[in-house]
Amino acid sequence: MHLLIFALLFVSADEPALPPGNGREIVQRTCIGCHDLKVVTTKRATLQQWTTLVNQMVSRGADVEDDEVDTLIGYLSKNFPAGDKASAESHDHPAATSVNVNQASAAELASGLDLSDKDAGAIVAYRKENGNFKNLSDLAKVPGLDAKKIDGIKDRVRF
Repeated sequence: MHLLIFALLFVSADEPALPPGNGREIVQRTCIGCHDLKVVTTKRATLQQWTTLVNQMVSRGADVEDDEVDTLIGYLSKNFPAGDKASAESHDHPAATSVNVNQASAAELASGLDLSDKDAGAIVAYRKENGNFKNLSDLAKVPGLDAKKIDGIKDRVRF
């Protein structure tokens, strides 16, 4: 509890504020314990992507009660939807939305890099078969992954 209070007090004044609404307290209580508030407020996703992401975080130990999951997903998808102006701005800040292609699951790759499930699955399958990626040239070797897609995500990929 003290850590949560410290985390809430430590958020600087220049950090973006969470919009009011049902679910805000759940984000404050659960998400900022592991993520900077800016990571949450710059992420944009569809309802399905938020559902996948929240379920992944819960499976990794995020302290969200079963009856809070739908509220949290609803809040995130309403306030941080895919395809709005802020989404385009988030791509100008790659550190806030970067994904480690050597550690991320297919769902995390799809959500974090705006890839199709097929492309994300191909990356994971190739990684399992051939080992970790060292650079973009390695990523370009993934069968079926278009070079234009790689170029479009290059600023958000970590190795």
